[in-house]
Amino acid sequence: MEDEKHGKKCEYDPRWNGPLKGRSCTDCFCLIIFLAFMAGWAAVGYYALSHGDTNRLLVPTDSEGRKCGVDSEVLDRPYLIFFDLTTCLTASAPYSGCDTPQVCLKECPKSNYIFSLNSTLPIEELRNVTICKIDVDLSSKNLTEIENYILKNKCASWYLRSTSITGRCIPVTIWDEFVNMTIDNEKLSQAKGVVEVLATAQTILLNAYDDLLFTWKTTLVIIAISGALSLSYIVLLRWLATPFAFLTILGVLGLFGYTTYASYTYYSENGGLGWIIFSILCGVILVIILVVVIFLRSRIYLACQLIKEASKAMTSILSSLIFPIIPWILHLLVLAYTVAGGFYLASIGIRNYAVQFENDDSCVCPDNLGYTNNSVCVPDVFTANCYDSATNSPCTSSGCHLISTDNPWYINYLHAINVVAGFWLFFFVSALGEMILAGTFATWYWTYRKEDVPFFTMSISIWRTIRYHLGTLAFGSLIITICRLIRLLLESIDAKLKEYNNKLARGCLKCCKCCFWLLESFLKFINRNAYIMCAIHGKNFFPSARDAFNLLMRNIIRVAVLDKITDWILLLGKILITGLFIWITWWYYQDSKEINYWAVPILLVGVGSFLISTVFFTVHSAAVDTIFLCFLEDCERNDGSSSRPYYMSKRLMKLLRR
Repeated sequence: MEDEKHGKKCEYDPRWNGPLKGRSCTDCFCLIIFLAFMAGWAAVGYYALSHGDTNRLLVPTDSEGRKCGVDSEVLDRPYLIFFDLTTCLTASAPYSGCDTPQVCLKECPKSNYIFSLNSTLPIEELRNVTICKIDVDLSSKNLTEIENYILKNKCASWYLRSTSITGRCIPVTIWDEFVNMTIDNEKLSQAKGVVEVLATAQTILLNAYDDLLFTWKTTLVIIAISGALSLSYIVLLRWLATPFAFLTILGVLGLFGYTTYASYTYYSENGGLGWIIFSILCGVILVIILVVVIFLRSRIYLACQLIKEASKAMTSILSSLIFPIIPWILHLLVLAYTVAGGFYLASIGIRNYAVQFENDDSCVCPDNLGYTNNSVCVPDVFTANCYDSATNSPCTSSGCHLISTDNPWYINYLHAINVVAGFWLFFFVSALGEMILAGTFATWYWTYRKEDVPFFTMSISIWRTIRYHLGTLAFGSLIITICRLIRLLLESIDAKLKEYNNKLARGCLKCCKCCFWLLESFLKFINRNAYIMCAIHGKNFFPSARDAFNLLMRNIIRVAVLDKITDWILLLGKILITGLFIWITWWYYQDSKEINYWAVPILLVGVGSFLISTVFFTVHSAAVDTIFLCFLEDCERNDGSSSRPYYMSKRLMKLLRR
């Protein structure tokens, strides 16, 4: 009955000696769709590169659409200033831009300026420091005329001492420098908070940058040492799996215990809600790990045999240790192409200009141009032909202004293709690495005499995967892509629902997000085992997934208490190595007077050591999953007799008695 429910057990086959050699291509139709989609993505990238201009996004642009320091009219003015920086902090600013005049300058302001009719500045100096978005001669203007320009938003009513960040003039002045000045602009009260935040943020960033320059060499050395320790850890597991596993558990317990104590001590001495929360969190994790160890200590010993077997496979095929570098590089290339494509697509658009005549301005244009108020215009044509009849000089208040930028109707579809293809190829690369490692370790397991494992096992697996199974990888990665896109859609809907404060709708949405996260995790588990079965038996995705699922379900107890415990022990290994080097970095820099924030090197070491250890432990995890699935199949195919011997080691045979 159990066999019928979860399929029949694998039968003994005297011809079976490991991964199938005479196999055919799998899931070819999905491969054709994948290649066609990638070709379309390449076409989208070419179109974006040909028609896009990232200068529109990166180079500061004034209110007239001129690129500061790039366009001929403002070639000598590379810096941009905002008349009212508070408009850049609205929710719509990232999409519609800052709703304030923006002007290109030769240099950012070196002093503070606030316009007032009661200003103590001499009129001559006031004319020199006033910044306008029009080329107007203020030398002959009186205070009232200057005020008129400011009221029309043609000139700035205030600005602050600033520095350039990506070509934008960002205030760095301290509010106390001019808080006692006469203020007759309501915007200045809003600007106070903006200035303080920007000044504080810039100070933090500059100090962090200085810390990075000072510590990067030491940080790289520490990260390199963590990588060497990770590699040594993996190698030594071949002989010392059991003691290393329990030492790892004790080390993690000690790590979280000391972190809990240190965090609470720091909270007692210095206060801070974050430290007590961090201390409680570490304490809870400590208790959970301790409870798991107490109740599963016997199973941990058995899991160590599986870890030892995986370490043997890895050390027998040393090329598997460095193989993950290739998928990582491919992931970075995919990510870079996707982001670059998104930037170039976002920069494609048609700029709309319209004439804006001021009622009290004497600006006139030739009749043949047909310029009326709000009519479409061309900036160069307007500048060359329109003039102020009163002064016979270029128009000042009136002009041809940038009104909006329209994206072509199809740009959103191109963005969608870019996002979908980026996710699909990213997950495809991950699947490719998983199947290549699965084929490599399956070959090792199903070789009865391990010394007879082919020297080019990894190369054979790479060729076999690329030659026969790219369609299966495309199929599996497409499933994960669809699930991830649904999750992103739910995140977008959740962000929009925050504006309406509908608790019932948001609660339902959070349940959906949780369900799809669980679904994606389950699908990744199914895919990983399907890739292993495909690498061994050469079947299509669905038959491979079915066989893997049935095999696991027929041995569900072993899966729950053995394979998952193995993954848990490897996770603890990564945590121990990362946490150890974080503490080493903290001890090294905690009393240093030469850095501003000890968190900078700690963060770099933490991220770097975790990523490096993940490279090695990912291979180990792939080896464990593959060997575990092969072990289950070996148990069903063979019985340990002389005619049907097991392929597993004698130590691993102990698992049969449990």
